[in-house]
Amino acid sequence: MTATPQGRFMGSLPASPPARWAILGAGLAGIFGAIVGLIVGLFVYVPTAVFAMVELGLPATILGGSGGLLLGSVVAVSRRISRNWQRTPSVGHPDPSRH
Repeated sequence: MTATPQGRFMGSLPASPPARWAILGAGLAGIFGAIVGLIVGLFVYVPTAVFAMVELGLPATILGGSGGLLLGSVVAVSRRISRNWQRTPSVGHPDPSRH
């Protein structure tokens, strides 16, 4: 683990790509949704701006987490396929180490 804030943050995330991407997607989308909700709430009716943050931030968090989970799963599967692809000898070419 490195001494930088980014290294500490990345070291605290789960090791599996789907979980890591879901957490990052939910966090980033939730923050973005809350900021947009605050801006919209301030323009529409100032006393209820906090509720607008929740109304837009919560669905954005759920969608960001779902999208992150989906993308993380794609990354994990593609890494596994590429790892297995490199180990598999090509068809029609005998392995010279077996002779």
